Amino acid sequence: MLPDYLMSVVVLLSAAYIPAFLALVWIRWGERGRKERWDDLILTFLGGAVIAVIAATVLEVAAAGILNSSLVREYDLFVRYPNLITFIIIIVIAPIIEEFVKTMIVMRFSRYIWRPRNGLVFGASCGLGFAATENFLYEGTALFTSGFAAFVSLAVVRSISSLLMHASATSISGYGVARAKSYADHWWPYLVAAIVMHSTFNMFASFGELFESRFGPVANGIGLGFSIGLVLVAISYLRWRIHGYHA
Repeated sequence: MLPDYLMSVVVLLSAAYIPAFLALVWIRWGERGRKERWDDLILTFLGGAVIAVIAATVLEVAAAGILNSSLVREYDLFVRYPNLITFIIIIVIAPIIEEFVKTMIVMRFSRYIWRPRNGLVFGASCGLGFAATENFLYEGTALFTSGFAAFVSLAVVRSISSLLMHASATSISGYGVARAKSYADHWWPYLVAAIVMHSTFNMFASFGELFESRFGPVANGIGLGFSIGLVLVAISYLRWRIHGYHA
């Protein structure tokens, strides 16, 4: 038998990374024509899970320091300190930083891209890796500070919402990287679109904190419903594009 702390780590790793990998299989499944190689996708996934998370954390910590805010990541920051500065961090700064570093990872692996559709899949892979590590950190905090029930609840919600948001947002910028490689197109407008989507999701996710005093506890349900609805529409469109793309 594993010690309790090792069992907790195994549970956390499974809850964070298995849903992300299954989502990648689901996105790639049914793709027409020549498919991306698994070793290339896994490298991109790991780039998002490790390099992008580290880079984003460093930059977000630096931004929080410049704004005289506390060293707490995104949603926890706004829950603890619901003010204009923390709102700017999660609605503006965090989406810009995170989508930029993820796009740089996709660009790093762009040698594996041979057509625009690849950018959608590689972008989703990078986003899923990033989301898996982010979920591991958030869910670990929930497990060790609030107990198993809080961990399960958060794991279920983030496996649907945040996981699919990162996949679909970075697939947009990944598509821009692929078009830049294939057609010498500009990639930055697609990055802007990814940032807007990420920012919109964060705004919906923060709805409860923003309007709980006005609408009561139902505000959290409204925000969660809108954020999940947004990512379900986005991921459905992404998968439709990938599966129907002939080029």
